[in-house]
Amino acid sequence: MFSVGIRFTEDDFGITHLASMFHQDWRLSGSARDVVMSYVAQTSDPFVLALAEDALRLAASGDAGTVATLWECATGSYHRLNGDSVSGLGWFREVADICERGLTQAAVHANLEVGESAYGAFTGRVVAEIDELEPALDEAIASNPMASIPGAVSALRVCASDICPELAFRVLLRFLMEYSCEIDHDLYARFVELGHEFSYGEFVVSRISFLMR
Repeated sequence: MFSVGIRFTEDDFGITHLASMFHQDWRLSGSARDVVMSYVAQTSDPFVLALAEDALRLAASGDAGTVATLWECATGSYHRLNGDSVSGLGWFREVADICERGLTQAAVHANLEVGESAYGAFTGRVVAEIDELEPALDEAIASNPMASIPGAVSALRVCASDICPELAFRVLLRFLMEYSCEIDHDLYARFVELGHEFSYGEFVVSRISFLMR
């Protein structure tokens, strides 16, 4: 399986990159499935492999509510799964299936299986950052009633402790950006350090620098 430890882009990747395609006008591009199929068709193989890894990991978690909430955090609630006919687990299985078909058509042979996260050592650090940000995250949700995501902070914690702390960190970054949560310079510096340790490209963390106050 592809590893995010191998830097292949300076920008975001995986489900958080796909989530950025679900902006306020995404329905003009068709169904949610159409958006995923277009993403897989138009991005390079490493992006598709990274998306497949995230999707399979979330689908394997067995926690439909948590993964649906994580997706809504990443999309800024522009695509809600709880109101759709597909569950959180079903959605990520579908995303993984689309990735697998795209890779097969591109003659890319990959072992699309996920095991235990390689980033378990970072669980405590990521959970600590989520805990520190909880008041700001709750306030941001409360101030956006049309985009409220019940259980968002809890879902981020579960992702960090039970699914993958690296993935939880990327979803946290998307959440902060989607809800314009202000952060201080010390917190941003810690995020940059985590980004380096996760071998992120330049813009994965720096895209939230405008939130510093």
